[in-house]
Amino acid sequence: MSWGAGYVTDIAYAPGYYAEQSPRLMAITALVNGYAAHVPSRTQDFHFVDIGCGKGFTALVLAAANPGWAVTGLDFNPAHIAVARNLAECAGLTNCRFIEADFTRFSGADLADFDAASLHGLWTWVGEPVRQGVVRLLADKLKPGGYCHVSYNVLPAWRGMIGLQRLMREAGIRLAHRADRQAERGFAVIRRLMDAGGAAIDPMARRLIEHCAEQPASYLAHEFMNAAWAPCFHQDVATAMAGAKLHYVGSPRLLENFPSLTLDDTARAIATEFEDPAMVELLKDVTGNQPLRHDVFIRGAVRLDAARRDAALGAISLGLSVPYARRQLEFDAPTGRASMSEGLYQPAFERLANGPATVADLLARARRTSSAAAVDNPAELLAMLIGTGQALPIADATAIMDPACVRLNAAMFAEKMHASNVMQRVTLAVPALGGGYSLPGLAAFAVLRQHDWLSEATSGQALPQPDGTNFAAWANLVAPGGDEATIAQIVSVFSTFFEQQAPMLNRLGIVC
Repeated sequence: MSWGAGYVTDIAYAPGYYAEQSPRLMAITALVNGYAAHVPSRTQDFHFVDIGCGKGFTALVLAAANPGWAVTGLDFNPAHIAVARNLAECAGLTNCRFIEADFTRFSGADLADFDAASLHGLWTWVGEPVRQGVVRLLADKLKPGGYCHVSYNVLPAWRGMIGLQRLMREAGIRLAHRADRQAERGFAVIRRLMDAGGAAIDPMARRLIEHCAEQPASYLAHEFMNAAWAPCFHQDVATAMAGAKLHYVGSPRLLENFPSLTLDDTARAIATEFEDPAMVELLKDVTGNQPLRHDVFIRGAVRLDAARRDAALGAISLGLSVPYARRQLEFDAPTGRASMSEGLYQPAFERLANGPATVADLLARARRTSSAAAVDNPAELLAMLIGTGQALPIADATAIMDPACVRLNAAMFAEKMHASNVMQRVTLAVPALGGGYSLPGLAAFAVLRQHDWLSEATSGQALPQPDGTNFAAWANLVAPGGDEATIAQIVSVFSTFFEQQAPMLNRLGIVC
């Protein structure tokens, strides 16, 4: 294991798609915060690089859903690269490639300059030589105006875990051999301390431990068993990124860009005393105790005036990502319970219930139908709808599920379900979204059955809703040999899914 330089290499990283890595969401983040950014279309010449791609799910989804793009996945673990290449081959994707790269030495000499990059699950978990190598790559290869997403464990939320992580790792490597078993044994030690009410466990650390207790051992191993594990402050990351001329422009978790939702009155008053926006971010982290940050940087950030920003945001199309009946005008924010203006958002929900619409159209509808004064702020409307998880950006509402996406979805489902259960969430590549959509495993299974995923055939049109006979047959495939109660429960899940979810998914281009 010496080639890993202290990073876990004997078990693979859990595969997954993360919406924050989407270049479209990076561009929207910049626009919401008043910076110039181009939202790429599905068919344009665009190069995205996933740095530390793992098994490549994000890279594969973006390649399949955006046929005009070139997508490159880089990872130092050859096992990850082998899996990603196999999935690409199964899907017949020709616009993505995966490269084994040691970032301490990788120069990217044969790598074309890229328009966007993402570092998810990398910065906190690797040593300083690797981080320096990544910054060099960004400095050499990210185009002017290009954007980059970085996620990391942030201080001070993790302060109470620094000693516990060290204890967990040191105990684990002395109690077991394989990394996942080391994680299990080491985690059991700190759980014993917590359960005994030890003073070593502060409230935030207790929250993190309770969250991690629900995660599989493979997750714990990659989270905690790396020798270089080091949570950091936002300003430290921003300073490092400045070495590649990158400037922080906001969070792809769009609600986090609004101080009224992230800072209480006292913190907001303190923030106004500083011209440096980094102080706002520090106040968010100190008062909010969020454990994971997602940051977007631009190489050559250019400010937009309000008119141009609003025009760019107004042209973005949105689609409802929850059934209309489940819409909510209230939501939880770091500062407490928050609410959206009914005069602005109820007309928007009503319009989106019929299919995708542009932000400009939603604002115009609110002005026509509301007796209240609608807030004519496209940044707020877009951020609230996406940030609360009730809408998604639409890349091309006319795009249908194509054979490449169907094949990839089948391959990713099989990989995700390997040694797992069908209650786990699975992401499907969706051309209309230009990205992915996450569903519980049983729902994803139902969609794949509708796509006839056992073959490579797909009609590209909405298929008739299955009847109870189909559901019973599917349930027996999901739980072969299951008892009557188990089969009936699964049939009920399928029936409810098609009754409540399928119409909304069809409007998002997820044919079912």
